[in-house]
Amino acid sequence: MAEAALIISVFSALAAIASVVVAWRAHSFSQKTHEESEQQAKNLNRRDLFLSLHEKLCDTEQIRGRRVIREKCRSEPKARRLGNSNEELARAAVGALAMLDTLGLYVEQKYVEQDLVMAEWGHVLVELQEPANLFLQFRDVNGQKPWPHFGRLTQAAADWAQNESCSRDQPGRAR
Repeated sequence: MAEAALIISVFSALAAIASVVVAWRAHSFSQKTHEESEQQAKNLNRRDLFLSLHEKLCDTEQIRGRRVIREKCRSEPKARRLGNSNEELARAAVGALAMLDTLGLYVEQKYVEQDLVMAEWGHVLVELQEPANLFLQFRDVNGQKPWPHFGRLTQAAADWAQNESCSRDQPGRAR
């Protein structure tokens, strides 16, 4: 009888250990699934935010503002004239730069992925860098240039474009 009680006790202990192991593994699986779900939701939010920014940047007034910068700021005198004016064209340029500054802020804060922004907007940013910098020389506010995120974003775009150019020139690289 004592042997039967001992055997039952051993089986009970083994069952209890097995139960703890199963519970621990179930908890680990649940935790991992929860973390993966949170990451998927975060990625979807970042994607949706990028798409929203992309739509805003494709607005006709934004396109017009970028075109004004490219066309009206090809030289320092032209950029000074536009930068010191308060006319509609200057306001369109300011609106475009403000929106691109927001894009730069979102990249810096990692709300949107820099690689994705560069793939879609890198060439536009590179094209705008020089004329926008000319324009911004004459838009200083109390000795500080406005839109600092834009400046850092265009520099990142120039670096990105240089790397893209170099990688495209490598022999055997798929294009």
